[in-house]
Amino acid sequence: MYSNEPIKYIKDRRKKPDIVCMYLEITVVIVWLGFFVLLSLWHFAQPQKETFLDRLLDAELRKVTDFTLLDMAFYLLVFLSIFSLISLILNSIRLKRRTDRLRITFIISLFFSLAGIIFYLSI
Repeated sequence: MYSNEPIKYIKDRRKKPDIVCMYLEITVVIVWLGFFVLLSLWHFAQPQKETFLDRLLDAELRKVTDFTLLDMAFYLLVFLSIFSLISLILNSIRLKRRTDRLRITFIISLFFSLAGIIFYLSI
């Protein structure tokens, strides 16, 4: 039934997010920036395709893959996989409150980084 007693809320003693929460928020941005850089490196490492302006100006094109850029992409993949694993561990330890959640970005990043490493090593 309905009661006239006021609802007693537990006082929230948290003043601001702790260091781990702030770290996790920053790492999400770093991971997405890392993937953007990774895709850019992979794109620029591919052989160039001839366009109309290339034919018109008789420009010289690179016909082979640039493996120095692919090596940089591989090192970035290793960094992202380690970084995502550490962040995922910290995130899973930090799940104490009802409002805390597991960030799917770290799982996606870890999966695609490991897949990229396996793909690079199989080439």
